[in-house]
Amino acid sequence: MARWAQIPSAWIQRSAVLVAAAALCAVLAAPASAAVKPRAMVGISDPVATGPTAGLLEAFAPRWRAAGVDLASVTADWREIAPEKDSKAPPAGFDGGDPSSPLYNWANLDRVINVLRANKLEPLLTITGPGPLWTSTDPERGSARYRPDPVMFAAFARAVALRYGARVGRYIVWYEPNDAANLRPQWYCTRGACAPRSPQIYRAIFNSAANAIRGADGGSEVLAGALAARGRSAPEDSDDPLTPVAWLRAFGCVDSDGVADRNAPTCDEFEPASVDGLAYHPDQRGGAPSKHLRNTAEAGINDTPRLTRVLDQMQLSGGIVNAADASAPIDLYFSEWGYQTNPPDVFSGVSLQSQDKWLQEGAKIVYGQPRVKLLGQYLWRDQPVRDSGQGVDAYSGGQSGLYGFDGIAKPAASSFPNPFWAISLVGSRAASLWGQVRPGGAHTVAIERRIGRNRYRQVASVETDGQGYFRSRLPLSTTAKFRYWWTPSSGSKKRRYSDSISVRPR
Repeated sequence: MARWAQIPSAWIQRSAVLVAAAALCAVLAAPASAAVKPRAMVGISDPVATGPTAGLLEAFAPRWRAAGVDLASVTADWREIAPEKDSKAPPAGFDGGDPSSPLYNWANLDRVINVLRANKLEPLLTITGPGPLWTSTDPERGSARYRPDPVMFAAFARAVALRYGARVGRYIVWYEPNDAANLRPQWYCTRGACAPRSPQIYRAIFNSAANAIRGADGGSEVLAGALAARGRSAPEDSDDPLTPVAWLRAFGCVDSDGVADRNAPTCDEFEPASVDGLAYHPDQRGGAPSKHLRNTAEAGINDTPRLTRVLDQMQLSGGIVNAADASAPIDLYFSEWGYQTNPPDVFSGVSLQSQDKWLQEGAKIVYGQPRVKLLGQYLWRDQPVRDSGQGVDAYSGGQSGLYGFDGIAKPAASSFPNPFWAISLVGSRAASLWGQVRPGGAHTVAIERRIGRNRYRQVASVETDGQGYFRSRLPLSTTAKFRYWWTPSSGSKKRRYSDSISVRPR
């Protein structure tokens, strides 16, 4: 007993975490005979299309479904739906938890949900603030983003879930809470030192809202996060954004080694969040999706292990709970992903050809990450260019659509329903091919090859899985181009072709 007393408690705690990690690894290493979990769904996020402009969503939604979209992001905006958004005091007698209150304005959200469901698109509903000014715990500051009242927000979340529960199965609580544009303060700074603050504020918001949603809409899934990929590791003031990895650690009250740390000021009265997944917005900084972001506290689409590692550490140390199955790892939902293009953005856009190529490569990368359950294209159509200043500010708004604001298709529009990727395997004299037919379902895919100036010839026929995915491996003795085609099951006999990709032996 005396010898054990000499061992530091931190060592004992780390040993416990290692034992728990081994147990979780056993869960992750499921036998081959176990049921295969579904791969990533195809999503779309276009806030202008799902906004108040009448007729726009009605025109786009059928095209989304035809292009293979499974799920569309929608926002329940607290500030726009609740009454008296600029008042410091709530309306007299207003019951925020009652969706039938005549002071609530549900008109646009009702229309959007109905249009999506009519087109067989699942809504992914983000319930978010900031709310009216009177929902801040300190409205005298004049900022609705400052410390929103968790109880008031939970009442709004309950009203949303009661109204839409029969038509919505997945919710996200808040939008990019690691950015001061949506939640303040991000940091608590004093005497030149800053400590994370928004994770603690958000934890209270999430826990209250998740309980309210599940109470109103039993069986629904509630996702945390919708984190932005960018942040600052060395903040200068309380409104600087947090990097997602640092934000997650503070949210789950674990230290940089993944060990529980409940002594931090932001972990007083700590209660772990019970989540059905983590929503996240990967951002490649205009680089290829295979590129790893240099800042390891951030995560691009190929940096998923940075996120899952922290989630696993949080889960093993009791800092977060999988609501559906406490013994299972927590999945990720990439609800916004895309590339700003040039044209029109000459400052931060990539070429139209790069967007086309990289969106397809990104889909292939996500396929190899079974814990990612959604890949959501950010924007169907470009937003109008708003000149807000010089340099990058001259192109504020989003130009990452598959179509320009004028409706003209970018190259990525034609490849979006049938992404394709092919590479050569080093030293194997073989080509590895991957693709997806959207909308998903069982399809027969014909793979064609072209060598030199010869004509394309069919070299293989493969069957897709239930989500339209397929993989194939073919001999490769010289540089060749590959493509695939299939015939839609809608009755049309017209073939649809993927992009062609050139592959050379390595």
